[in-house]
Amino acid sequence: MKRWVFVLVAGIGFLVVTMLFAREDPSVIKCGGRIMGPGDVCESTKGSRVVDEDTYAEMKAAAESRAETFRNHGLWMAGAGVALTGLGATMLIRGKRRKDRAIAAARQDVQWQAQPGFPQQQGFQQPQWQPAPGQQPYPPQNGWPQQPGPPPRQFGPPGYGGS
Repeated sequence: MKRWVFVLVAGIGFLVVTMLFAREDPSVIKCGGRIMGPGDVCESTKGSRVVDEDTYAEMKAAAESRAETFRNHGLWMAGAGVALTGLGATMLIRGKRRKDRAIAAARQDVQWQAQPGFPQQQGFQQPQWQPAPGQQPYPPQNGWPQQPGPPPRQFGPPGYGGS
C-alpha cells in the first residue's frame, strides 16, 4: 500500500511541476519580483555581498529555453502526472476496500461461530459410524454376514433360479 502512496505523490509532483512551467511567461523577466527591461542587471546578494549577477539577456534566454523545453516535454509530463495520480488513487482505494471487506468477513465469521447452539469446532471432523447394539461391525469378522430370515426371493420367470 505504501508504494501506491509513493505513486500518487509522484503523480501529483508531475502535475505541480507542469502547472508551474505552464504559468511561466517567457516574455516577462523578473528579478526579485520586479520586472526587468533590456540593459538591466539582476544581482543576488547574501548578507551584504553580491553573490551572482545576471543580465536581462541571460535571463531572457534562460526563460525562452525553459519555455521551449516545456513545449516539447510538457504534454508527456502532464500525461504522466495524470496517469500516476489516477493509478495511485485507484490502487489505494482498491486496497482500502479489500481491507474493509476482509475485516467485515472476519467479523461475520466471528459472529457466526459465537451464535448459541453451534459448537466451536477446530477443524473438519470425519463422522464415525458406530454399530447399533447387537449389530456386527462392518466388515464382518468371519466372512459374509449372516442374514436373518428366509433366503431372498429370486426374480424372473418361474423355473429359473432354483426356486
